[in-house]
Amino acid sequence: MLDRRKMLGAGLAAAGVSTGLAAGLGADQARAQSVRTRVSWAQFVTTPSYAKFVAAVKTMRANTNPNDPNSWFYWANIHQNFCPHGQPYFLTWHRGYIYRFEQQIRAISGDQAFNLPYWDYFANANLPKEFTTPGDASNPLWTQRKNTNVAAALGYGFTQPQYVNFPRNWPSPMEPQIESVPHNPVHNIIGGFMPTLQSPQDPIFWVHHGNIDRLWAAWITAGGGRTMPATNDPYWNGSFNYGATPGMAKIQTRDTTTTLGYVYDNQRLPRPPALKTPARPLLRAVPMNGEKAIDGVISLGDSQGALTLDDRSFSVSVPLGPQGKLKAGALAAAPPRAQAPAELNVVLDEVALTEVGKDGGYFYKVYVNLPAAGGAPEERHLIGTVGAFEIAGALHHADGGDQADHGDHGGKAKLVLPATDVLRGLSAGQLSQLVVSFVRVDGANAPKGPAITIGDFSVQAVTPAR
Repeated sequence: MLDRRKMLGAGLAAAGVSTGLAAGLGADQARAQSVRTRVSWAQFVTTPSYAKFVAAVKTMRANTNPNDPNSWFYWANIHQNFCPHGQPYFLTWHRGYIYRFEQQIRAISGDQAFNLPYWDYFANANLPKEFTTPGDASNPLWTQRKNTNVAAALGYGFTQPQYVNFPRNWPSPMEPQIESVPHNPVHNIIGGFMPTLQSPQDPIFWVHHGNIDRLWAAWITAGGGRTMPATNDPYWNGSFNYGATPGMAKIQTRDTTTTLGYVYDNQRLPRPPALKTPARPLLRAVPMNGEKAIDGVISLGDSQGALTLDDRSFSVSVPLGPQGKLKAGALAAAPPRAQAPAELNVVLDEVALTEVGKDGGYFYKVYVNLPAAGGAPEERHLIGTVGAFEIAGALHHADGGDQADHGDHGGKAKLVLPATDVLRGLSAGQLSQLVVSFVRVDGANAPKGPAITIGDFSVQAVTPAR
């Protein structure tokens, strides 16, 4: 079992990182430093820092003490114990996390010029060759994976101009869009460690998250009304925990230059191609219960039995009763950026992986009301993704951050996919019923047969907090 108490007691100062860095740089101290530049992996491998980085990774992977900050396992365990996935602060927590890791690599390698690179898979979806040379002691960047190309995982919804706010749970938020695609699918398609919360054991994790952090910086740079919470907003109250005491103040992660002292050599959003939705998969016969109210939530329809997700795509029809038609109609009539009169969510409960599904290599895109012929812009119908990584994150939060104890839910997760923003873009005539489609997406090496089981599938309407 992971020892969170020992990790909390093992400060970064013990690893040779200064006390100031363990606490997080102060604003005045950071401004006094020259701003560093993080570059793409392709450029990074041409610099002297590359060999020193590889040597540092080799040293860390040889250290098997999970409570030592010089150990590779220590950093993977921080992620498993403290990371927020499918929760507020996904981007900000990970920004501080990879920043602290960057500091640790500098301390171990002795290379003060080291800056964490990023893997721009929008430019080249193949894993860099340095990560894919079959492993021996001379290549610590290699580990076993299912796939080495992530083209099937990419999506551009987060670049769309309607996502003008940053935080989850705000109107038109960008953060859940980029987490859903491309972040989660990249984890899922690669497989191996990556669809688990021990994903930092795969060295590709760090340059993947370097790219996610870069895309966030690019989103801000793009302008067009894109807005971060103000520096005095309560959103920034408190601090993040990375297994060291004291933690990093949330406000320090608001931007890269003011307190953390770095920029990216490329802060442009990728230009999205005209991605179109697939045709609606065939309906699967799933008996549904009618409307009912439970603890202030209106279930517009829930399955009478379990669903199994395998290597075939399918759709589920949810006929709407009087309350469903009322809620959906009000949603369609609401102004585009106003708070919706009701939030409609697709809820997957008692979700579990089969043995076949645990190793990743696949995921499912979940759509609502796909056209029968397909061809509509994807962001108009895509509400989220489901795969091994999403399930691991949901279990983590259900267990209060301790995956070693799956509590009383038997290792089964609950996933809530917000459908409000997608449904409000449809006309009232398109909302006489809801059709939820699970579209399977595979890497080159993907499992066959049942991968995920869902004990209860439902569509729910919730009145938002005012």
